[in-house]
Amino acid sequence: MTSSGLDPARSVHLSARQGYVVVDVETTGFSPAKGDRICEIALVSLDTDGTTVDEWHSLVDPRRGTGAVHVHGITEAMVEGAPVIEEVLDEVWQRIAGRVLVAHNISFDLRFLNVLPGSHWLTETLCTQRLAPGLVPDGKWTLGACCERAGIPFSNAHAALADARATAELFRFYLSRGLSWQDELDRAAQAPDWRPCGLPQRQPRRR
Repeated sequence: MTSSGLDPARSVHLSARQGYVVVDVETTGFSPAKGDRICEIALVSLDTDGTTVDEWHSLVDPRRGTGAVHVHGITEAMVEGAPVIEEVLDEVWQRIAGRVLVAHNISFDLRFLNVLPGSHWLTETLCTQRLAPGLVPDGKWTLGACCERAGIPFSNAHAALADARATAELFRFYLSRGLSWQDELDRAAQAPDWRPCGLPQRQPRRR
């Protein structure tokens, strides 16, 4: 373990993989411009055919109240002593750099990721919600509704890892329909190599 909190060999191996990474964030509200922050983040790394190769998630101390506890279930006691987002950035960016970022309603997740140091790693993106009308038509476009129509079991909604896993399953369903995003994969792979941010890093805090 290094001072950055990462094993160098493992980091290089992960950052060299071409593929996708599914993200989900739970937040204190809807607007980082109004002071809202991430209070949980999960990343599920997939290879080019959609197979899961890595999972990582952590609670995050937002340095403020956690917001709608009735939605995401994250209390202030749960994040007390958890790393702040800058203390897990190496884990976040080394999974995103060189990959296509995937999320359900990705504009929401990007709203919070784009304000973080190092957001230049965010290059190519795909939104499973925007893709849904052509693949799981005739219904609502929430993650739960899309998963139901695709025959994907889904429980524990609004927990970041559960949502990221469900989104990964939905994305695999799309891939199984013969869709390909090779151009996006190629462009993402041309991003600069991942390098540690240089900030002190900490171990993740699980729910």
